Amino acid sequence: MKKKLVAALMASVMCLSMLAGCGNNEDNPSGSSPSTPGSTTPSNSTPGSTTPGGSEPSATADPNAFEQTWPDGQVITWMVRDDNATADETRYSQLIAIEKIEEMFHVDIQFITMSGKDQAGEEKGAAAARYVAMMSDVKNLPDVVGYMHNDTYKEKGGISGLYNDGVCVELNDLIETKIPNLKKIFEEHPDIAKDMADSEGRYLYLQRINPYLTERDYISATTTGLVMRQDWLDAVDMDVPKNMDEWTEVLKAFKTMDPNGNNQNDEIPFNAYSSGIQMFEAAYGMIGGIYIDPDTGKVEHGARTQKYKEYLTKMNEWYTDGLMDLVFDEKGNAVSKGGDDLVTGDLAGSWKGLSNNDTKFADVMRTDGGKPDTKFVAVPWPATADGTVYSQRGVSRLQKNTVIVTTNCAKDPKKMDAVAAIFNYMLSEEGSLLLTWGEENVTFTTDDHGVRTLTEYGNEQIEVGSSKPQRYKMYGNQSDCLVSYGNFDIDTATRDAWYNESATIWATANFDLIYPASITLTADQTARIGDSQLATYIAEMKWKFITGQEPLANFDTYLAELERLGISNMVAVYQEAYDAYKAP
Repeated sequence: MKKKLVAALMASVMCLSMLAGCGNNEDNPSGSSPSTPGSTTPSNSTPGSTTPGGSEPSATADPNAFEQTWPDGQVITWMVRDDNATADETRYSQLIAIEKIEEMFHVDIQFITMSGKDQAGEEKGAAAARYVAMMSDVKNLPDVVGYMHNDTYKEKGGISGLYNDGVCVELNDLIETKIPNLKKIFEEHPDIAKDMADSEGRYLYLQRINPYLTERDYISATTTGLVMRQDWLDAVDMDVPKNMDEWTEVLKAFKTMDPNGNNQNDEIPFNAYSSGIQMFEAAYGMIGGIYIDPDTGKVEHGARTQKYKEYLTKMNEWYTDGLMDLVFDEKGNAVSKGGDDLVTGDLAGSWKGLSNNDTKFADVMRTDGGKPDTKFVAVPWPATADGTVYSQRGVSRLQKNTVIVTTNCAKDPKKMDAVAAIFNYMLSEEGSLLLTWGEENVTFTTDDHGVRTLTEYGNEQIEVGSSKPQRYKMYGNQSDCLVSYGNFDIDTATRDAWYNESATIWATANFDLIYPASITLTADQTARIGDSQLATYIAEMKWKFITGQEPLANFDTYLAELERLGISNMVAVYQEAYDAYKAP
C-alpha cells in the first residue's frame, strides 16, 4: 500500500506536523492487496459520465462513473475524530476501504486526526477549544472535516454557524450535478432530503445516513430507556410495569420489601440521576418541552399543559413517599444524590439507563460485587391512560459526527470534483457496504435470506495503537466521520444480546410526540424568540412543584408567568418552522 500522511492533534492545534504512516496487507486472507480495485470499480473515462461542466450522467451510465479532472495523486486533507489516536498511530492510516478509494480515484487522502476528549492534565473543554481554534483559522482549513460539529461548535451555531463563518460550503449544486447517488436517495426518500437540509433548504453536510426503513434501523439508533433490576422484581414477586400505576406499585414494593436482602431499609426504588424523571413525561401524552400534540397534530410546549400538571402530581407523590432520590444543588435545583454508584452498590432498583448497562454494571456486580444473581431488564416506555406507548426519546437522522467540505477545498474546482466523486462512491451500494461491513467472504458472509454475519476473521480483534478494533472496522467503520448510506444492520449484528434486546424494547413505541430534531430555526425565527428565560423558570418551578416547595394549587399562577415570559410566541415560532418542514 502506498503511504498516506496522518496527523494527530492531541496537544495543540498549532502542532499540525504531518506524520508518515504506512498501512500493510499482511493480514488480508483474500491474498490480494486491499489497494486493488475490484471488477466493479468505476472507470475514470467512461463515455457519458459526469463531465467537468456538471451535466448529469445518461440513464444508462454507471452511477459511480466519473470524469477525472484532477491530477493523479490529488491530495485531499480530511480531518476526522479519533479519540484513540496517539501521536504516531491511528486506525485511519490503515483503512482498507480508503486505500481502495485512493486507487480508484487516483487521489491521496491525508487524514488529520483530532481527539474529541480532553487529554490528561488538561482543563475541561481543551479538546473543544482546539477544534474551534482550527475552524477559526479559515486560511488553513483541511479540505474535508468529519467531526461533532453541532455539539462542539454549538456556541457559534453548529453547522449553520460554520457556514455563516465562512468555514464550510453549500453542497446543493455539487449534489445535483456530481453526486448522483445522493441525488437519487433524496428523490426516492424526500424525508431524508428534508432532514438533511437546513431551514433555508441548503445542504451543508453529509454523513452516515440512516434511512429508517427497517426495524433494525430504528433499533440501531436507540440506546437509552428505562432499566430495572429483574432480580429485585423476582424478589418482590412482581412483573415488569407497563404503566404509571404499575410503576408506582413496583417502586413501593422495592421501598418496603428489602429486595437487596441486606435487612436494611436502604433501597432507592428509582435512581433519578441524569434527569431520569423526564423519562416518564410521555406517559402523560406530552413532553416537557416543544413536542407535537397527538390530539391536535400541532406544536405544543408540554410545560404549559394540564397533562404536565398530572405528571408533576405523580412525581410529587413519588418524592413524598421516598420512591426516588432528589436533593438540591448549590443553585437550589433538585438533582439526584446518586449516580452509577447506586446501581453498582446494589441500592438502586430502576434508573434511566443505556443499552450497554448489562455489560457496564451487571457484569461488575456479578463478579466484583459478589452478587452473582444480578439481572437487569429493559422496561418499555410506560403507557398512557388510553394504552398508547409513546417514546420519550425520538430517533434522529442527524448523526453525532457529520462531514463538511471547507471553503479552502472549494477554491480548487478540480479538487472539488475529486471530493464529489469520492462522496458519490461512498454513498453507492458497493461503497457503503465496503465502508461498513468490509468485503464479502472476507469479513462477512450473506445467507440466502440476505442476512449478513461477520466471519471469524472479520470479528477478530487486533491491536492498533491504544485501541483494539475488530478487523471489519479496519475498512471504514469509524466514528461516523466518513460518508455512507444504510447498512445499519452492522450495528445490531455486532452488539451483545442484552444490548439489542433493550434497544428493541425501547424502539417499540410511537414516536409521534417528537418534534423533528432536524428542524433548524432561521436567524429571524431565533431572534423572534429572543433571550427567553422560559427554560430557567420552567426548570426552577418543576423542582419546586415536585418537592412541594410550591403547591400545585398555584399551577395557574405558574401558567400566567409562562405567558408573560413568551411561551405562546415560542410555540408559534416552532409551529411556523414545523409547517415549513412539512410542506411539500
